[in-house]
Amino acid sequence: MKKDDFLKFLGAFLGWVFDSMDATIYALVMVVALKDLLKHEGMINTESKVGLYGGLIFSLFLIGWAIGGVVFGYVADKIGRVKTLSITIALYSIFTGLSALSQNVLELGVFRFITAIGIGGEWAGGSTLVAETFKNKNRIFASSLLQSAWAIGFFIASFVYFTVGRFYSWRFMFLIGVVPAILAFVFRLFVKESEDWLTHKRDYSYIKSFKMLFYKEYLNQTLIGASLAFVATFGLWGVTNWVPAFVSYLVKSKNIAYHVGLASIFLNFGALIGYIAFGFINKKIGIKHTFVFFFLGSFLMSVLCFLYIRDYKILLLGLAGLGFFNNGVFSGFSIYFPQAYPSYLRATGAGFCFNIGRILASTGPFLTGFITYISGSIFKAASLVSSIYVFGAFISIFLKEKNYLE
Repeated sequence: MKKDDFLKFLGAFLGWVFDSMDATIYALVMVVALKDLLKHEGMINTESKVGLYGGLIFSLFLIGWAIGGVVFGYVADKIGRVKTLSITIALYSIFTGLSALSQNVLELGVFRFITAIGIGGEWAGGSTLVAETFKNKNRIFASSLLQSAWAIGFFIASFVYFTVGRFYSWRFMFLIGVVPAILAFVFRLFVKESEDWLTHKRDYSYIKSFKMLFYKEYLNQTLIGASLAFVATFGLWGVTNWVPAFVSYLVKSKNIAYHVGLASIFLNFGALIGYIAFGFINKKIGIKHTFVFFFLGSFLMSVLCFLYIRDYKILLLGLAGLGFFNNGVFSGFSIYFPQAYPSYLRATGAGFCFNIGRILASTGPFLTGFITYISGSIFKAASLVSSIYVFGAFISIFLKEKNYLE
């Protein structure tokens, strides 16, 4: 591997690692942070209210993520992949740190919304940069490995919380999120722009609007691809990101942070294997059937974990299986979207498809929180929301495989 290629991959990989870390921090400290902020505002912090406000902030986060992904995907095609990565990494780092200064639920929601804009924008530039750097037979593996960075970031956040963060205020965890800002500076100094983007730079002037994504030759990958991303995101934020809260109410222990941290580590370990496994399974049975397999596995593991497992030790194994499927499925998007569009539309298409569904998917965590509020049970709420994965398996059948990178 050439040094320049390695640096490009490393920059995109670390950007996605810290993307994940900053996104995960809120899920880990949500219950503690909201209880503290609600108490500060003189409100009673019941499970139902924490669920309601927690779901609302999750939803705002997804809307910000969608906006950032769509807008910065377009920007990455206009000004380049590397510049876009630097801007977005700096954005999500700074506002994660500012979340530590929140004095009420509204302020926390605003800071998380802006953080999400940067997180959403980073993926479009990073996945496109990696796809254009590794066009040969190593591309699928490189793209799967890139997506596994999310698991690394999840693990880092969980590990820090498990070993250090649980002994300090929840604000400490958000302050750690400022660290990636250093990466943005270093990345811009040492990483060169995509040769593919530089070669076709003049072609980017042809992009007049997002209407091009709906031209006949791109219609299937745009509509079906965006729908699949919607399902995966809806399930992840409507089901998986409630695991820390789920464990908080399942385990009756004073040392709840220990159990939440350990559960997050098991979930993340399964996700790490799933991200990498997706690429190998894809090579064997194709992208379409691999999506079906991962969506059905996500549904079955969600129901099993939230409705039937009540022993904590067994739950840890179940969460590893859940992470394998409903996190692992995201590798399919970093593999498929960059190859589904020509160079001048690549980051725009990848950013649009991966993120536009997040606006609708933002109802996922709010729906889970609302059902929790009505039923008084996170267990029932999360298992009911997981039925979205069955729909994902069905629409996967209609995906047409395209590859403009061959």
